Amino acid sequence: MKRACTVTALFLFLTALAWPAGLAGDWKGAFDFEGNSVPVTMHFATKDGALTGSISGLPTDPANIKDGKFDGDTVTFWTDVDYQDTTYRLFFKGKVSGDEIHFQFGTQDGAWGAELVVKRVP
Repeated sequence: MKRACTVTALFLFLTALAWPAGLAGDWKGAFDFEGNSVPVTMHFATKDGALTGSISGLPTDPANIKDGKFDGDTVTFWTDVDYQDTTYRLFFKGKVSGDEIHFQFGTQDGAWGAELVVKRVP
């Protein structure tokens, strides 16, 4: 019994360590902006326990990912984008489910937001 618990604990620990590296690569999706579908590609890298990378397809292209974190199946980060001569900070919070990430993102004050589902590019 003790050995089974030890093996299970070791498996869970190793899985937790490997998961962030599994985010690395390209993820594609689209979100709705004023009735138009906006395609985006997220380019993720992981280093020293942090999520880094960029997003292509936003008005600032590429938009660099800042303060990227992952906790369990949750991914968070922010990025600045310039739109109509104004810089907006967009906050992203996503849930990883297999080869998809379901994001809610928008401005910190909630004045604007959208949903985005991205899928891993094989």
